[in-house]
Amino acid sequence: MKNVTIYDICDGPILNAANPTAPGKNLQKLYKKLFGNPLFKHFILRWCSHPAIFPSKVGQYQQMMEAAMQATYENWQDKDWIETTFKPLAGLLDRIYEPQWRIREKTDTLPPRMREAEVNKILGAVLSDIIRVWDKNPKDPFFPVSAQVLMPGDSICDGENFLNIMTGLGSYEFQNINLLFGLMRCFLHSNPLALKIFRRPWKGIAEPLSMRLSWITHRTAFYDDIFWEQIYNLYILEELPDPEQEKLKEMLESILHFLIVTSMEWLNAPSSGIRHPAITCLPKDGNGQPLCNLKPRDWKAKKELGFDDYVPDVDTTFLALAMSRKWLDLVEEKNLPANQELLRAAEAFLDFPWVEIINEYQIGGGNKTNPPTITMTRPLDYFGSVPLWFDKPFKKYKEDGRIVRETLGNEICPGHNMDIFESILANRYQWKALEGENLATLQRFLTFHHNAFISGNFKHDSAVRFYLPEIYVSYAGRLYDTWQTIPENERKLIDPECKVEQIRAVAMHYCAYDMLGATLNPFDASLAVATLCQLRYPNRGDGLIERGIKVLHDHLGEGCFKHPYKAYEWTMVRHPTRIIVGSEVTTSLFAMNALACYKHYMK
Repeated sequence: MKNVTIYDICDGPILNAANPTAPGKNLQKLYKKLFGNPLFKHFILRWCSHPAIFPSKVGQYQQMMEAAMQATYENWQDKDWIETTFKPLAGLLDRIYEPQWRIREKTDTLPPRMREAEVNKILGAVLSDIIRVWDKNPKDPFFPVSAQVLMPGDSICDGENFLNIMTGLGSYEFQNINLLFGLMRCFLHSNPLALKIFRRPWKGIAEPLSMRLSWITHRTAFYDDIFWEQIYNLYILEELPDPEQEKLKEMLESILHFLIVTSMEWLNAPSSGIRHPAITCLPKDGNGQPLCNLKPRDWKAKKELGFDDYVPDVDTTFLALAMSRKWLDLVEEKNLPANQELLRAAEAFLDFPWVEIINEYQIGGGNKTNPPTITMTRPLDYFGSVPLWFDKPFKKYKEDGRIVRETLGNEICPGHNMDIFESILANRYQWKALEGENLATLQRFLTFHHNAFISGNFKHDSAVRFYLPEIYVSYAGRLYDTWQTIPENERKLIDPECKVEQIRAVAMHYCAYDMLGATLNPFDASLAVATLCQLRYPNRGDGLIERGIKVLHDHLGEGCFKHPYKAYEWTMVRHPTRIIVGSEVTTSLFAMNALACYKHYMK
């Protein structure tokens, strides 16, 4: 008996549906775009049947799709309706056996001997790559980052998490695409040959990007926040020739301008109504056109998928606040000739009661506004954390007259919360963070991170939303670097139980054993090196950090198109499917940061 394909389930209910609702029309459009692609349909999915679905059992899945085609906006906001309607698909997702994708073998523990000339060779290669990419577009220089959709989906997308996502989203467009990608995941994983087309095992932790033709290349403030920090570290830690130092300064000012001028918009705090700026990742000009170097076809696709507008995220905003403080302090300390208009913009951006504002979102802080609607990042204890997105009621209407509020839903991610915590520490005086309720807010953030590290929950891939655990651990290094600038009496006030030192110990152990104890790729190695250096790893001469440097040295030249390294997964999106994000120059930037930290540490 022939097994059923996606088309046996969907073609009738979707393509022949009579009088679909507005959400149904969107589903129909997305289905034709995704599953109607001739190459995709006739050469891959047409041959992907599901061993658990026979023609005699196809009815329940067809009824599920018919219900989706006739769903109203109210249905999509009804948790019971969603869980009942899509129970069959949740059951299929629970049947998936996820292959072991990461190849990790125990590493040689003999300490390598890395010569200074070898380290400088790597630094020269990545710095040349970074400058070359930056100079490609003199009128609008930026570092491109690419997103690649992995059709087989995410390993943590089982039935429970699928339903949790579906009930937590606020946009039927996004729910529709999540539904279709859920189906995609079930059928691709049931067909190993088709699965190999889209994903194969790799060495290390972070996944390399492949299938270059499918990449969506763009720029966001979140990416630029991280790049700014990496360039800043090289700028202050390494003595470079004047032309290169001047080039780095140019990058720092240009990126900061994109962050706090180009990408800024205004919001109101949900409880107090305080009007404040925020940084959005996909800014638009006055005509609604992208300012993030996104191609017109990709900008159009974003709208079709329910991302017509974008909610500013808290970590991008707080990272930009930390960058603003560091730049103002550096300009003053070094008496640097700097763009005065940009300095004034940084000062204005910082001049808000930011601890009070973020307290309105903090779990355990007494406020009930804007709670997380999706709780898939488990087993984290959410006390002391804040969700990803600011509260933003979009002031516009859809075709059916409803006001759009939250396109994405809202979630907790530990890395985002580390960004906020570190930014408050850096700006503690201006924001009065060591006083009264502000201090309690700061300490709740510390409690959240301490719980995540001491419990070991941070090691679970399921605990992160946009990162791998190794990225979150690297943020602990950045936190500790800032912590070292705080006077001892203030440290005792903030952290009387020495939680930061306990976080440090767990993070160093993770870098030494979970990361450097087995196979790494250059991106992983960059994180391990930078993190151990920023954590002030005490056994400087034992060769542990040099293992990471050796990986960088041995892989030099692996990239294409004159890039020293390949593109690796730096950040990701877990739904509607797995989207990995990175680029060759991104790897160079992370390697550059690692080498700057290493050279400073070795001094």
